[in-house]
Amino acid sequence: RTETWTPFNVPDDAVSCGFTEAVRGGLSHHMVIRDGRIANYQPYPPTPWNASVRDDFGTPGPFEDAVRNTPIFEENPPESFKGIDIMRTVRSFDPCMPCGVHLYVGKGTVHRRMHSPTSYAPEE
Repeated sequence: RTETWTPFNVPDDAVSCGFTEAVRGGLSHHMVIRDGRIANYQPYPPTPWNASVRDDFGTPGPFEDAVRNTPIFEENPPESFKGIDIMRTVRSFDPCMPCGVHLYVGKGTVHRRMHSPTSYAPEE
């Protein structure tokens, strides 16, 4: 057998997910299609599961622990802060993870709103 894919027609509307086993653990991909186009796509790599967030005792996970008190060397003013230094730290654990890191920059400022892979809400 030499086939590597099967032709298919993209549906007008669909919700899909796929699971596989990666070297570090389970990997899943979730996608929402609206009007024949990808409305949302979200990969869930194994690292978030392995790195975790705070445990029941409030102990931070490895990512949070690694970025606490990280000096910020960006040459951006606070209103255009992008968290690049923090992303580099997270990338040292897993090159895929900076795309899934959430930053809180204070003062209730929303720089980007994310949504669930099973629902569609256009970004504001």
